[in-house]
Amino acid sequence: MNLLQISLLLAHEDWVYTKGWIVTIAGFLIVIIALFVLSTIFRGVAAYFKKQDAKKNEVKEIKPVTVKPTKVAEGEIPAEVQAAIGMALYLSTNLHDKESNVITIERRVTSWNDKNYGVRHWKR
Repeated sequence: MNLLQISLLLAHEDWVYTKGWIVTIAGFLIVIIALFVLSTIFRGVAAYFKKQDAKKNEVKEIKPVTVKPTKVAEGEIPAEVQAAIGMALYLSTNLHDKESNVITIERRVTSWNDKNYGVRHWKR
C-alpha cells in the first residue's frame, strides 16, 4: 500500500467514527424531544380533566322549595310518608351476603385449551 491509500483509509475511518457520533447524538436528541412532547401532552390532558372535574363538583346554590300540603283522605297515609318508609326499608335491607373469601376456579374445556388441537403431538 502506498501513502495515498493509507491516508484515504484513515480518512474513511475517521468519517465513519464521526458519523457514528452524529447518529448517536441525533438519536439522543430525538428521544429527549419526544419525551418532552409527550410530557407536555399528558400535562395538558391532566389539566383539562381537572378543570372538567372542578366544574362538575361545583356546589350550586339551591333555592328552598315550598311544598304545599296535600289533602289526604282520613285513614290514608300521605305519599311523602310512604316514600320515606320505602326508602328506610330499602336502605335497611340492602345488605350484602357474607362471602367465604375462597376463590374456586373450575377448568372448562374449550377449543382454546383442548389437547386435541395442540401443536405438539408427542408420541409415547
